Amino acid sequence: MRRKIVILLILFWLIAVPGSVSAQPEILNITTYLSTNGVHAGAEFQAAVVVILREPWHINSANPGDEFVIPTVLQVSESDDYQITKIVYPAHEEKIFAFYDEPLAVYKGEVVIIVEGILAEDVAGSVTLRGRLSYQGCNDQLCLAPAEMAFFMEIPVLSADAPVIFQNEHYFRSRTTGSEESSAFFDVNTSFARKGMVITFLLIFLGGLGLNLTPCVYPLIPITVSYFGGQTAGKSGKRLLLALLYVLGIAVVNSALGTAAALTGGLLGSLMTNPVVLLIIAGILVALALSMFGVYELSAPSFLMNLSGGSRTGYFGALSMGLTMGIVAAPCIGPFVVGLLTYVASTGNPMIGFSMFFTLSLGLGLPFIFLAFFSSKIERLPRSGEWMVGVRTIFGLVLLGMALYFLQPLIPDGIYGWLFPLYMIGAGVYLLIFNRTGENTRGFVMFKRLIAVAVIIAGTWFLKPEPVSGQEMAWQPYSENLYQAALIAGQPIIIDFYADWCIPCREMDNVTFTDPAVIDLSRQFRLLKVDLTAAVSPEIRRLREKFEIKGVPTILFIDQKGNERDDLRVLGFEKPEHFIVKMKNTLS
Repeated sequence: MRRKIVILLILFWLIAVPGSVSAQPEILNITTYLSTNGVHAGAEFQAAVVVILREPWHINSANPGDEFVIPTVLQVSESDDYQITKIVYPAHEEKIFAFYDEPLAVYKGEVVIIVEGILAEDVAGSVTLRGRLSYQGCNDQLCLAPAEMAFFMEIPVLSADAPVIFQNEHYFRSRTTGSEESSAFFDVNTSFARKGMVITFLLIFLGGLGLNLTPCVYPLIPITVSYFGGQTAGKSGKRLLLALLYVLGIAVVNSALGTAAALTGGLLGSLMTNPVVLLIIAGILVALALSMFGVYELSAPSFLMNLSGGSRTGYFGALSMGLTMGIVAAPCIGPFVVGLLTYVASTGNPMIGFSMFFTLSLGLGLPFIFLAFFSSKIERLPRSGEWMVGVRTIFGLVLLGMALYFLQPLIPDGIYGWLFPLYMIGAGVYLLIFNRTGENTRGFVMFKRLIAVAVIIAGTWFLKPEPVSGQEMAWQPYSENLYQAALIAGQPIIIDFYADWCIPCREMDNVTFTDPAVIDLSRQFRLLKVDLTAAVSPEIRRLREKFEIKGVPTILFIDQKGNERDDLRVLGFEKPEHFIVKMKNTLS
């Protein structure tokens, strides 16, 4: 009690300093930012009220921890056009001042207050949000009289079919923790400020290299080995150039798709939901497979043949294959990818976006330069002859299998679950019994038989029914009623955004979500899944806007207070032991 009285007397004395009221200086200004280019009627929105304090002034925290200290309060005027659902203040800092020897909770510098709300269903044109900030400014020597500052912002109301484009995202990513360092993804702004452009681009390149540790690159490996192992010949310089062109094609398409997704708010990798795209990719792989079988010789147009030295496996072929595989690489998601999507969306600059995604894609493609180069040396092995026809047959079967793999989203699960394993068994039986190429080369015959037996065993294993253990995570399709019920009950929530074409999503389902420890701990959560396989409905679009989903898999952890733990957000595949740590942190 004595401490409170002392603080109260000090504050009154400082306020009473002559001239402090009549000539009160301007110590701050307010600007407002919207998280998107506009908001659909009936949709949720986020606005950032950014307070810039002049040196050496500070204002008290919204939660000063003492009833005698005047808190900072943001109030938004009521309106029929919107409903405010939450106001989130940033974390304060504790500082000791000359007039008292114990720390006080204050804000300094830039203060970002997040306002969350919902527009009315019947609004159109634009909506004006008005509010007022109440505060008391102090420095190390004196405090000013309590003051208020009004602010307003215009919220454009988008038409029903207008795209939502994310912007100003560096103000919104830390909304529950008040700390940029807690963000689950790479902060390009912070990196530029602290490390400079060269180091930032180097980090982006290394981030792309790190994507090779994720399941998203799995389809590229057999395709690269099969394509270059079965087709490329020539001197080392030419083989290296072809490998570089292949990776260049991957980088160009992947960069274009990433930049487009960032600037339009689209879902990264969404082309893999388009049946036409899937059929084109599968068709190209089938055509390459038939070429491996010797059905025909693939040739580029004559003028391109001349550019590539007259070879059907020339520069044009490698570049074209890379351009196609760039679509396959696009769904790769991770902290660096989301960080780039966020930064590019906030700048709105396609050139910066493309250069950053291109750097990331080069990092992703670096291992494939070596993979393509060394795969192409198969034909350079000594005593190449009939056994090379057998190698091309194996690669052709791999390409046919990959074509079937990419058609999975178009095939019912019940049918695909049988079709792919049966294909593996059939391919193995063909190699083991019916294919006679390379029979005069003993070493190759042994190799081919081992491959055939391994494929038959794997296909048979995949056909085996999965045991019903009764132990599984109790996922439910997302609904607003289930979500709100969990919030009201104070129950923590896990939301899994996934898609059928997403390889890391399947890894999560098959590895992490089947782990007994994960299943046991999940009983304390409400488990909700959001299917983004065909993310076109207004409800799915609203959820993507609400939770700022850039790609899949994205898994959110929401604590008992209804706040998302941004620092725990999962982007990409997560091992069970790491996932358990995040679950426990949410519960704590």
